[in-house]
Amino acid sequence: MDTPDPESSTTIEERFFVNVKGAMDSLQLFLHTSKKLASNLGKPFNRDSKPVRIDEDEFFRLKLRLEAIRATLKRSDGLGLSDEFDRLWMRELRDLEYRAEDVVETIQFEVLRGTRFEEFKRELLESTGKRKREAYNLFPSVTSASVFLKIKKITDRFHEIARQRDALRLQEEDGNRLVKPSPITPMSSHSACQLVGRKDDMDKLIEWLKSDELSHGTYSVKTIVGMAGVGKTTLVQHVYHDHAIQSSFDLKIWVHMSQQYDVVEVMRKIVEGIGNTSPYLSELDSLHHTAIHHFRDKKFLLVLDDMWDEDPRHWSSLQVPLTYGAKGSKLVVTTRSMKVSQIMCAKRYHLRCLSDDSSWELCRNRACQGRKIELDCNMKAIGKRIVSRCKGLPLAAEAVGVSLSFSHEEKHWNRVLENLLLTEDDEVSKILPALKVSYDLLPLHLKRCFAYCSLFPKGYVFQKDVLVKLWMAQGFIDCNGSSSLEEVGGKYFYYLLDRCFFLHPPFHYPTEERYVMHDLYHELAEDVSGKEFNRNEDSKMPTLDEKVRHSSIVPPEHLLEEAIQLGSFGGQDLRSFLFVGEKKPEGVPFPMNISHDLFVLLDCLRVLDLSNTDIENLPCNLGNLIHLRYLSFENSRIRCLPESIGGLFNLQTLNLRECIYLDELPKGLKLLDNLRHLYLPLYRSRRILMPYGIGQMTSLQTLSVFVMGTETESCRIEELSNLVNLKGEMHVLGINNVTDPKFAEEANMQNKLKVEKLTLEWSVADSTSPDLNGELASEVLEKLKPYHKLEELIINGFCGTRLPSWLSDQVLLKLTTLDLKRCNKVEKLPSLGKLPSLKRLSVHSMVRLT
Repeated sequence: MDTPDPESSTTIEERFFVNVKGAMDSLQLFLHTSKKLASNLGKPFNRDSKPVRIDEDEFFRLKLRLEAIRATLKRSDGLGLSDEFDRLWMRELRDLEYRAEDVVETIQFEVLRGTRFEEFKRELLESTGKRKREAYNLFPSVTSASVFLKIKKITDRFHEIARQRDALRLQEEDGNRLVKPSPITPMSSHSACQLVGRKDDMDKLIEWLKSDELSHGTYSVKTIVGMAGVGKTTLVQHVYHDHAIQSSFDLKIWVHMSQQYDVVEVMRKIVEGIGNTSPYLSELDSLHHTAIHHFRDKKFLLVLDDMWDEDPRHWSSLQVPLTYGAKGSKLVVTTRSMKVSQIMCAKRYHLRCLSDDSSWELCRNRACQGRKIELDCNMKAIGKRIVSRCKGLPLAAEAVGVSLSFSHEEKHWNRVLENLLLTEDDEVSKILPALKVSYDLLPLHLKRCFAYCSLFPKGYVFQKDVLVKLWMAQGFIDCNGSSSLEEVGGKYFYYLLDRCFFLHPPFHYPTEERYVMHDLYHELAEDVSGKEFNRNEDSKMPTLDEKVRHSSIVPPEHLLEEAIQLGSFGGQDLRSFLFVGEKKPEGVPFPMNISHDLFVLLDCLRVLDLSNTDIENLPCNLGNLIHLRYLSFENSRIRCLPESIGGLFNLQTLNLRECIYLDELPKGLKLLDNLRHLYLPLYRSRRILMPYGIGQMTSLQTLSVFVMGTETESCRIEELSNLVNLKGEMHVLGINNVTDPKFAEEANMQNKLKVEKLTLEWSVADSTSPDLNGELASEVLEKLKPYHKLEELIINGFCGTRLPSWLSDQVLLKLTTLDLKRCNKVEKLPSLGKLPSLKRLSVHSMVRLT
């Protein structure tokens, strides 16, 4: 006898509370351990404090308990909890996880503060002559009292939640549980919906069905892919019954797929559809045998409607009887997932949204209930404004049409319009459950990634790489294998893209991966984000609920007359704050003032984005944000960063693009061991001063600009040697300051395996000077030989007399683009014809070239 599954005899709720009890036990042990660690912190640290001493075993156990809580939360998400009290309890447990995580990182910071920052403070005192108190206050310590207070709050909240759970939760004997109807209604081959604006789509599908195309032996497969409510099923229903294909097939079968895929049940439905009787078979082999008997030498049309399953093994089992059909057979699959197309090796037909005119026709027909009702100009104008809110989604247009059908008075239609503009209408609430099915099937980490998008306004153009870095900063990305966080985050994004949570924009960005989100999916993101997320589309600072962890400000489109006062938020446990202001064509940033104590109050931040604002100076207490992972001041008027930024040891991304007023980088930058992406301004009136020590930042993957200066404390080209993880695009400036070719050789440009585009630039002003040593410049460039898979190379302002030999030695096998600019002393080009992949060559401002 088989051993029964230990979970088979328990309910979801019982398993849930077993997990919850484990989480409680783990949390209690975590709190006990944290108190012991907090006691080890001793008295408040002062400038003479020594490194914090914490027992490693205890700290390791503390982190294990935190991981146990995370694992419990992750598993509980898969239990399908329907009780609102259970979900509320899990949100409270999540809040405790956040707070416990902050305490762990605070203790980690204290260890590093003692071991790393003291030496840097002494270095600052020697090099800058700053007053002793100012230098020592750059990296303030955390007092044991503050850590203990946080632990006490966690403890008190934990006991309060435990008491509420026991006192308030209803028991099974208190009443019968209601069963909620599924938001997905199974569809047959017969349609009650109109087909509007789909003539081209229908003609293309019929043409394919009548063709002799074969992609899987005797049959061919096509998937109709699109978001929920776009009309996939309706289109195929009308094609299925079109008279043009009635005589083209011997067998026609329509099967509606369930979310929970069962290959035996699917085969039973197929056999039932062929014989019009329900087969009394339970074994897959018997069902295969019966299906093969019916399919043999018959030309069939099989429709699998609303396919969710993405397991290749299930597809292999399903296609066994299909191979026995006659040539010209066809399989049509409707799905929200592009992954289904890949698994089936099928041609994909992406069904787009309707035009506004077609949406209005569909809505009007539904509103008038098929009757010929004349609408005056005002009613038509109101109706078209309403339809524009549907963004081409037939499901939304029909739902709104039903609402309009209750009355054909202008007053009623205006009321529907006002409700839509406020996004509080009943029709949207009817559509969201259909979309939410896709969300419910996402794993926990992707649910959090999707909800995070609610911080951005409707119509926002998402940059994939930026969004991935924001997810990284919040710890949403699980990375346990050899792939990097960025690679796994990219897979997360494409997973959502394949399931229509993101769309390609109607306009194209040839060089960047940018995407948009349909308005209804955006409303779904708002719906599932709950109280944890807040987006404010006003210029005034909001008063936030204490449960808010992520907040954004989306300023009005018109230029603000008064500065935004970035002061206290009310809630002090924010993990994200983003200013989502689009860069204006005239380049004028949004006015903003920052209070001096802002970074003291918001010391839990993981993400801070103040791009496109006019801030010039930052408070020195920026270093208080010890949890920060993502920091952006792109296109701001920032002039310098405080030295305390060196204390942000968790920082992963620092974005200073288009900060044209930035003069220099802080010396403490070299302390940022975890910094992965450093974006710097390129086009400025003068070059930025980069301090020595960049070579210590070995985690760097992005270093958009590397500038060498003449100052003693500026960075040197040999520092590039250890930056082996650099990738993408890199711009090396000030090569004229390299005084010896051996330093260029030590840069080891050949170990930059993932750099695709490289710019090597000398000072343009110096390139024409007769006093420069042209031979030295030539030898330096010779030593800067890049990796052989480089794709684009720009050499600008070169002041040497000859170009390097590696341009003609068949070394750069993948080089497709070569730009030579202002190489004013070069008289002869090398044999560029030996570059096998070269497609674009640009040579200009080379006055001596013969």
